[in-house]
Amino acid sequence: MNADASSYLAALTTLRALIPELIVLSVATIVMTAGPFVKQPRRVWSATAFFTLVVAALALYGVHNITPDPYSSVLLNDAFSGWTRMGFLMAGLVIVLLAHDQVDDARSPEFFGGLMMLHAGAMLVGSANDLVLLFVGLELVSMPTYLLLYLTRRNATTQEASAKYFFLSVFSSGLLLFGLAYLYGIAGVSNLKALSYLCHHLAYVPNPTLGIIAIVFVMAGLGFRVAAVPFHFYAPDVYEASPTIVAALLAWIPKGVGFAAMLRAVTAVFAETEALSQRGAILVYLIAIATMTVGNMLALRQTNLKRLLAYSSIAHAGYLLIGVVAAFRNLPYSPGVTSQATPLVLGAEGVLLYLMTYSLMTLGAFGTIILLSTPERPVESIEDLDGLAKYQPVPALFLALCLFSLAGVPPLAGFWGKLWVFWSALGATSPRSDESGPGLMMSLVIFGGLNAAIGAYYYLRLVVAMYLRPAPEVRLTPRNAWPTALAVGGCATLSLFLGCYPRPLKEASREAGVAAITQPVPSPVSSAPEHPGAEHTALAH
Repeated sequence: MNADASSYLAALTTLRALIPELIVLSVATIVMTAGPFVKQPRRVWSATAFFTLVVAALALYGVHNITPDPYSSVLLNDAFSGWTRMGFLMAGLVIVLLAHDQVDDARSPEFFGGLMMLHAGAMLVGSANDLVLLFVGLELVSMPTYLLLYLTRRNATTQEASAKYFFLSVFSSGLLLFGLAYLYGIAGVSNLKALSYLCHHLAYVPNPTLGIIAIVFVMAGLGFRVAAVPFHFYAPDVYEASPTIVAALLAWIPKGVGFAAMLRAVTAVFAETEALSQRGAILVYLIAIATMTVGNMLALRQTNLKRLLAYSSIAHAGYLLIGVVAAFRNLPYSPGVTSQATPLVLGAEGVLLYLMTYSLMTLGAFGTIILLSTPERPVESIEDLDGLAKYQPVPALFLALCLFSLAGVPPLAGFWGKLWVFWSALGATSPRSDESGPGLMMSLVIFGGLNAAIGAYYYLRLVVAMYLRPAPEVRLTPRNAWPTALAVGGCATLSLFLGCYPRPLKEASREAGVAAITQPVPSPVSSAPEHPGAEHTALAH
């Protein structure tokens, strides 16, 4: 009876912690169901999505003190979960403002319903503490994306982009699921904190080969979502063929979700397992260098804005992978244990701070394109921006701030994102006897710095076009859409403000980064086994 009561209370605690996601999913389901029967203009559905995300953010604040047991619950409500979920919600508000008039009335219920479901899936990934829930969250992001790709514009080009993204996404999901199966096979538990405990404190890795296979396939499956080399080739074609609002969404949501999953399911589990963490760091090291280099080099040759921003997104995935390499070298942290050396900047901390700044600058850049585009005169190439500052100084200023932030120019937020990722690599010390750690990290930072300098060139091309080239005779006229202007102005202003005053970003990312690698002390109810051969599955059940 006591066991039944304990299970009931644990399930109730889990459901209470999931209230924000349940709110978003419930409203999304109602909107998509009612859409065909209740004819309303698109502003009604976009306002519904906006206020739903606001209510979910308030609910998230209301449940922040709920703490499910990390060794029995399928989700965590720690600082990592709280900040990532709040980040997805805030970025979701920006996307809703940008998308408020980007789809016709007939398709708007499905579009905004799918948009809410997508954000609910992203929030589930941020809080997942179980392999099954993690995969469900990732698929809840992928499936609405197929719908959004096709809803806004149904022509041959968009159909091709949708089909390409669909088949490659399904393939990557297969790779990811295969890797998660091997991750489960390491110790026979699906609870991520329990798996981390077994690997760290009990050194319970009966077959390290399973761990190596798990790292390779999980990174391959998530590599598609973050557009990392060699899984990047779909991005330029899909971005170019998609409506700009969907390209903006693809540039941010899958990347944020993919890196949150990496920090939850890979680096936090294997950080102290010597053979696995070393091999994992080397694998991601190679992917990071290839991703940065390919993204920046190919972006130099682009004249189409969406293709340029697609390759830019690939390059930024490479910078973020530097933080993932560092996270493989960070020791787990146990509360109350002061003997463990903590780097000045954790790998997870650098990744999270970079993601926060990246969401502002990339959504602001895409948002400016949306603001300046009309059905009669879409903004598609660099030449379309010629002389923009001479006749539209405010949108030009917003775009310039976002581009300078993407380039990492101080005092903008993007500067701190790059600095924190590079700093996390320099501060990631190796607790093992191998001597390759410092040299590996230093070379990675050097490659990152060189690529950042290359990347600054093609961002400056756009600024030069806006400020130094003559204005054309046929000029761009921004649409009369105050929600879009508000979103773009907010992104640009926050990029400047948080660059000048980065303390809130640093504190939030530090708190979340520590939570990502913290190994809670097991409670008596979910006590850990005292030896590898014990019934370790009690940790996950």
